[in-house]
Amino acid sequence: MSGESTATTAGGDCARIGIIGNRVDDPCLLMKHPFESLPRRIFLDSCTAQTLRNYGAYIYDGEPIPDSDPVCRVPDGIANIEALRNIFMINERAQFEWIVSRGSMQEAHDARDPGHMQWQWDIADHSAVCLEATGPTAESEEIAAQLDEPKFGYLSAKDGLLLRQAIALRCDSFLTVERRLPRNAAHVERELGIRIMTPITHWEMLRPWAALWH
Repeated sequence: MSGESTATTAGGDCARIGIIGNRVDDPCLLMKHPFESLPRRIFLDSCTAQTLRNYGAYIYDGEPIPDSDPVCRVPDGIANIEALRNIFMINERAQFEWIVSRGSMQEAHDARDPGHMQWQWDIADHSAVCLEATGPTAESEEIAAQLDEPKFGYLSAKDGLLLRQAIALRCDSFLTVERRLPRNAAHVERELGIRIMTPITHWEMLRPWAALWH
């Protein structure tokens, strides 16, 4: 191995981490996001699933996005798509679990787009395999029910429903390309233990470790 960096593990011990072809110059990046804390079971909100479909040619195949595309005018639009490409370049080896729920499927149905509906079913098939052995529990349902409390009144009905389903399905993270929900990420994580991430912040967590999966 080459390009070794020192990282602090979750247990507090120091270890030498070998990063092949992607030397981490600042060990603090590894200390900030220990390997054991990285997201594993990730809930895809509807907009993120739609983005994966709409920009799949770039995310999966690297085909360029035209400068005239509307996403170029959306704040962080291109940055989020670039982050999704980076995430899915390591996805096969990292074996992340991507989860959608009944609420996700209903939103896809309401959109009346057969192509999007089929895309959601494809993700749902993957989700079903992930959830077969480790699905909802009484404890996860109890935690999810806390979203009915007044202190979460700032959530929209849609966001509240999807977050509740994500927690019940034992997701450790909730991925969204929207800008409003992440503003309350710190409160939600502190109270319920689930991280709300954008693709940009998700990739920031993964980037120091990405070479392990290349």
